[in-house]
Amino acid sequence: MEKLTAIENNDFSDRLWDKGVHILTCTLCFVSGFILSGAELMSMSIPLSIGFAAAFTGYELVFASVGGLVGAALRLSAGEIINAALPLAGVAVTVFILDKMSIKKKRRLILSVGVFSFCFVCKTAVMFSEMPSMNEFILIFCSSVLCGISVVFYSGTADCIRRKQNVSMLDNHSLICIIATLCTLLLGASEISIFGFRPARFFGSFVILTAAYLFSRSGGSIAGISIGGCIAVSGTSVALSICYGVCGLLSGIFSKFGKFVCALTFSLTAGIAALLDGSSEGISVFAEAATAALIFAAIPGKYLRKVRSSITDPGVLRMETEFCNAGDRLTEAAKAIGSVSECVSSVSKGIEALSPASDIMVCMRVRERICSGCPLKDTFCPEEGEFSEITKKLSQGEAVGCEDFSVNFNSKCPSAPRLADCFNRVYAGQKAVNAMQANSARNRELACSQFDWISTLLTELSTEIGKGSQVLFNKEKSAMRVLADNGFSVVSVSCINPPSGALRLKCTVEDIPVSTSLSRLTSELSRELEAQLLSPEIREHKNGKEMIFTRKELFKVRIGSAAASCGNQKLCGDYFECFRTDSKAYIILSDGMGTGGRAAIDSAMTVELFSRLIRAGVSLDTALSITNTALSVKSDDESLSTLDVAEIDLFDGSTVIYKAGAAASFYTTAGRVRTVEMPSTPLGILSKVKFSRYTLRLRGGDSLIMVSDGILGCGNTWLKDEIKAFSGGPDATEFSENILESARRRCGARFDDMTVVAAVAEEA
Repeated sequence: MEKLTAIENNDFSDRLWDKGVHILTCTLCFVSGFILSGAELMSMSIPLSIGFAAAFTGYELVFASVGGLVGAALRLSAGEIINAALPLAGVAVTVFILDKMSIKKKRRLILSVGVFSFCFVCKTAVMFSEMPSMNEFILIFCSSVLCGISVVFYSGTADCIRRKQNVSMLDNHSLICIIATLCTLLLGASEISIFGFRPARFFGSFVILTAAYLFSRSGGSIAGISIGGCIAVSGTSVALSICYGVCGLLSGIFSKFGKFVCALTFSLTAGIAALLDGSSEGISVFAEAATAALIFAAIPGKYLRKVRSSITDPGVLRMETEFCNAGDRLTEAAKAIGSVSECVSSVSKGIEALSPASDIMVCMRVRERICSGCPLKDTFCPEEGEFSEITKKLSQGEAVGCEDFSVNFNSKCPSAPRLADCFNRVYAGQKAVNAMQANSARNRELACSQFDWISTLLTELSTEIGKGSQVLFNKEKSAMRVLADNGFSVVSVSCINPPSGALRLKCTVEDIPVSTSLSRLTSELSRELEAQLLSPEIREHKNGKEMIFTRKELFKVRIGSAAASCGNQKLCGDYFECFRTDSKAYIILSDGMGTGGRAAIDSAMTVELFSRLIRAGVSLDTALSITNTALSVKSDDESLSTLDVAEIDLFDGSTVIYKAGAAASFYTTAGRVRTVEMPSTPLGILSKVKFSRYTLRLRGGDSLIMVSDGILGCGNTWLKDEIKAFSGGPDATEFSENILESARRRCGARFDDMTVVAAVAEEA
């Protein structure tokens, strides 16, 4: 009942939200219809509310039509009211018929022709009823054409709103529709004036500022020219209207320096235009622009940056290929393999539950073999605990005889010698069976763990496919603009940002101009793409030249190492490896159990297998499980080794240290030495093992030191002092050798295998 009530409450809240959104939409339709009913162009009334109403259906159409009628009644003459009312009624009937007949093909064309026809016929009829003239006939024809065309961009804007389309994914047609809709709304509200202050021009200034900040100089220029032209035809002087385009261009150019600089540039440009004009209207334009800039600057920057980021980083482009369902298939396969592991585990538990205890089984078999034919089996029974003492002695590894039974039992049981011999033989057989069952249980456990990590690996692959690489469309456009400004004939541009963050820009051009400075070009592209790029790699291409720019790493890692084997043996029980991927550097250190060749094999196997899995893209946790299983099945003898891993991000210095039974590590930050010591279990002991994690951030000059437990045989106070004295010196190898020699001196002749790996971070 509680669950049903929760579902009903949830449904009620969803319905309430949908109803609120619907009411808001209808209100906006009414207000927009009201504003557009009074639009004028060159002193000619244009009932754009008719085209606006044609873009909607249902209640939205009703409210848009009512808004247009109310606006016409309050703002227009009697003849103009007829020119607005009759076409609105005709549009409503047309939309109703199209909906009933489910006509979607060429719908916009039909509505555009219908709006033009209704407007033209009604206006012409009114004209002939008064005083017809050729000039008025031409104006009627032009205004009717504009009303018919308006259906196209109003419908486009309505579609964007219905689909909740992301700003970054708008195509040119959608952008034009939205800009045209805003301009016509400004045109309809342009006559409203409060002591010379026009809200339409204020809103236009705010729109230009927002477009300049979000879309840089292109967005500011387009919005400024469009809105400036709209304001000019509504009655403002042409000279002042031109300044909106200049304001948009300049504020877009300076938008890279932040919203405050963008707003200041816009208001200063408007102020200069007002001073040059010298009229009261110029002062009003400046006041409107300054007010819009002030409100724009007051908007929290995090919201504007979030919108701007969503535009510049539009997200993942999913390609429709034959592999588009690979992620889903891998997920299903992971679930299936995981269910196999669960099945094996449940069967194993069932077998263990059904198997009686070993001592009980031994007693049952002895009774069956010796006592089943005895004539005393129904009249004589051994004392309580008689056989338990026998099995207790057998469990200690000793053989039993007649003397191990009680005196009372020996006096009554004629088969005591045979009974003792049977106990010895049955217990030995049961012991062998127990060993086999334990081995089978271990094999089942290993099989379950293998199924588990295979399932995990498939899940990771599915997630990786789902993430994919980001195609940065807006940054491609920015790169094309920079290349064109530098005289390149651009064939194609591709900007890919993989999950690792190693951004890659590939530009194909017809040829590289002789006067081109590649360093300056790289700097300009880095500034536009907001990522530090390396100088390009240039290749020959069938269409010309191909330049490949990759993101520059912010950090480099200098690595030094030193190692010594116990008793100067040929083989050291420690093993390590250092390598890097596209965006990260890895240090892997392992210490095998004991010393000599066997420890060397365990540690080398651990590091080699683990590093190969990491290079193949397997996650660290899954690689740990696979390596642990491999060590467990390597041989019948126990194989143990520790694992110490450092994962360093070369773009931001963030570092994660993973430990599985490993010794303490050390790192420096702000001149202080810190210790990383976490409890964890080595590999090869348990069927399941987990890493202990520690997260830190390296900066330029910081050091990370990883050691095996032989180095810490005499404590770590001296080691901290040496690390602090080093403080990011130039030679990491010499530093590692100094630590090794100090440890050998302190531990004396009897020292364990020793290994030191030092990593020094420096800014690239």
